[in-house]
Amino acid sequence: MGDDGGAAVIALLLGSALALPLYAQRSGRTCGNCHVSPTLEDPDGWENPELMERKCTMTCLSCHVDPTGGGLRNASGRYFGGSTLGMVGSRERSYSDVDRDLLTPGVIWTWRVKLSNPPKGEVDGRTVPSDRAEVEAGVGQGQTGNTYAMGRHRKTTDMAFWDGRYGSLAADPVVQVGGDVRFAWYSGTGAFFPMQLDLHGAVHPVHHLTVAATAAGRQTGPTGPSSPVYMRRAYAMLHELPGMSWARAGAFQPAFGTLLDDHTAAVRTLFEMDGSKSVNTVTGVEVGTAPNYPFASVSVFANDASWAGSDPDTGWGAAAQAGWRDLAWSLTGHAMVRRRQRLGQGDLLAAGIGWGLSPRQTWEGVPVTWLGEVSAGRRDVGDRTSYPAAAMSELSFLLRNGIVLKSRSDVWTEDLASIQQRHGLALQVTPLPGITLEATGRMLVTPKGTLRPDALLQTHLWF
Repeated sequence: MGDDGGAAVIALLLGSALALPLYAQRSGRTCGNCHVSPTLEDPDGWENPELMERKCTMTCLSCHVDPTGGGLRNASGRYFGGSTLGMVGSRERSYSDVDRDLLTPGVIWTWRVKLSNPPKGEVDGRTVPSDRAEVEAGVGQGQTGNTYAMGRHRKTTDMAFWDGRYGSLAADPVVQVGGDVRFAWYSGTGAFFPMQLDLHGAVHPVHHLTVAATAAGRQTGPTGPSSPVYMRRAYAMLHELPGMSWARAGAFQPAFGTLLDDHTAAVRTLFEMDGSKSVNTVTGVEVGTAPNYPFASVSVFANDASWAGSDPDTGWGAAAQAGWRDLAWSLTGHAMVRRRQRLGQGDLLAAGIGWGLSPRQTWEGVPVTWLGEVSAGRRDVGDRTSYPAAAMSELSFLLRNGIVLKSRSDVWTEDLASIQQRHGLALQVTPLPGITLEATGRMLVTPKGTLRPDALLQTHLWF
């Protein structure tokens, strides 16, 4: 980079793969974004199960192995990425979205055939199960064409994902791998650099137990001698429990606030939720539940996760979140405390609220999604006390399938003495599943009213 200032700017831009609330809020209006409907083959369809037996949820664990977001995608998340995100999909697109295709049906079909990974041989009879009895009778078996998953369980449970409901994907594999790689160019330094290098893996040897980890390239300098790789997450988890509940222990990032794909947002950086910093990984236990629309989680942790290669810190902490994520709207509350005997980053007490709105649930002609958050807290470092606060508002407009226009405004203060603002506009294009391109232009407004423009170009490769 040529100077420490440039390196600091790049470090600020680094982030991790996320299960974005934007995706959940935008897609809640149709089940076809996440799985194949059994009514395609069964006129009687799906019996609406009791609340505690429903697998459908608007929270992060609907698409990711990590229940609070980020990292390895499960069968539902892979199906969503293949059916919904791209201009061209590898899975059947929901009927509610086909009228927003930019390319012709012929072109889309040609590329879908090239991208799809169908099972070997012919599958006799029905391929989409409607209930567990049909799963145990063999309906859906053989639909296991996922390149990044191996093995399958002979028997299933009510809360496990079922083969056949996700096209040719292995719904509940024994071993899964995945990855997220980002490259970026930042106008502030004129540098092209690797923004993210993550490799994910999970082993699911028996029902209700998964061991998962993410090895991440260290992008910020450690406080002491360390390897260039650390474990962003490494935990054992009990799951597939009633009400989409879970309990895990190990290294993870506590749940607080709104997950964004831009970790320069003040609602993330001011409250130690910047996913690029290994010091923000903690060691602890977490329990949570997400039965359909309500959700809640609580974690207690030690700030030190140096055993996983993270930068060491001291003391303890706790985080909690709860709320309601409905098809067209969401409202959440979150809180966190960190106590480090005034060492390291000091003591932190913070809380906030977040929300989302998707009018497309009611009006198909309004493909707009709004996310917002307001968070504030108190930080004590030595004899110095500060009061960080931040607000974020993001609007997302789906121009066409795979083409999204986003605008975001951030307002924040670190000490109540000065207020800064940043307003930006981004164009995001996903031509094919696994490839996302984004161009962002932003304007920083300093406390003195000075305007400082910058731009960021990035490529996200994911599988």
